[in-house]
Amino acid sequence: MTRPEKPSRHSTIMRGIVTPIFGLLAVTAIVLGIFNATVWKPSAHVDAHARTKAAYVVTDPGVLPLVDSKVTMRVDVTSNGTAASADSNSQKPTVCMALTTAKDAAGWTAGQDVARVRGLDDWHTLSVGRDTSPGKAVKSNQGVAFQDSDMWKQVTCSDNDVSMSLKTDDPQAVLLVAVPQGSHSLGLEMLWQRDRLPNFAMPFYFAGGLLALLAVLSATVFAMDPVKRRKQTEPEQEAEETPEVSVAQALGSAILPGLGNRHSSVSGRRLRHARGQARQGDPGPPPRPPVVIDPRNRNLVADQQEDGDGRTVSGDRGADDMSATRVISSQEMASYLARLAHEGEEERQ
Repeated sequence: MTRPEKPSRHSTIMRGIVTPIFGLLAVTAIVLGIFNATVWKPSAHVDAHARTKAAYVVTDPGVLPLVDSKVTMRVDVTSNGTAASADSNSQKPTVCMALTTAKDAAGWTAGQDVARVRGLDDWHTLSVGRDTSPGKAVKSNQGVAFQDSDMWKQVTCSDNDVSMSLKTDDPQAVLLVAVPQGSHSLGLEMLWQRDRLPNFAMPFYFAGGLLALLAVLSATVFAMDPVKRRKQTEPEQEAEETPEVSVAQALGSAILPGLGNRHSSVSGRRLRHARGQARQGDPGPPPRPPVVIDPRNRNLVADQQEDGDGRTVSGDRGADDMSATRVISSQEMASYLARLAHEGEEERQ
């Protein structure tokens, strides 16, 4: 009975330490994604407030489409307590609001005390600063009512409070609010309605899925030993390859039948020997160029000696390289030539 192999140190660390860490991180990321999709989901309504005592209120360029293109601005006027107790029957002030450009608003409020809405301090508080509009006051404005001026794209007036709903993407558009001079406090409110909310949950879901995948890989592939993870090379199967036969070898085998077989066997031995040396890491001696034997350049009568049994022995080879082969006899050659001549005469006729 064979005992199971003990896990290696690498496998123990990957499965016992790295995998649980990735798993905990994956769960944490998914939980954060769920919270961002439910409890921490951004609100579609943004409502910001502020108060000021200036006679004019102007939004800076880019404030109206700061959160979304749909925005509503409300202004309500509250009289101070001392003024209200001194004259309880005083007429309510008329508040006007106009949609215009920054240039026209600066022309109307030149030299006046202006409260500027610069943006958001947070999601519930408007950033408001007070300063004096540059330039001198235009006295011609005193003879024209605010709502009757042709400088506004859209204007509305009301007693005590006023509101205007807009849908604009123009960063140069501003809202100008004007109230009569007096002891009044303006309450400003801007509301945005967002159609598309930012999706903060998707990045956490993506990170959680990636960490879960890393946890699975750490417990399986990354936990394997490097030696086992390598691809095992299968032993090469030696197959007998038929050597290519050249024209000279074909002619030599027709005249000397043993020459081609002897060359093939020698080539096979050399091929197997070269494979063995390559497997052992020894490149061996460089291969010699093949020797082409042309039978036309040899005197076969001088090189061969025919014995009585019809066997021939090469005269220029050593004793260790001698091989007896069968050759065509003179009678067979004469019969072949006669048959060839007879066939040629029949073709002419």
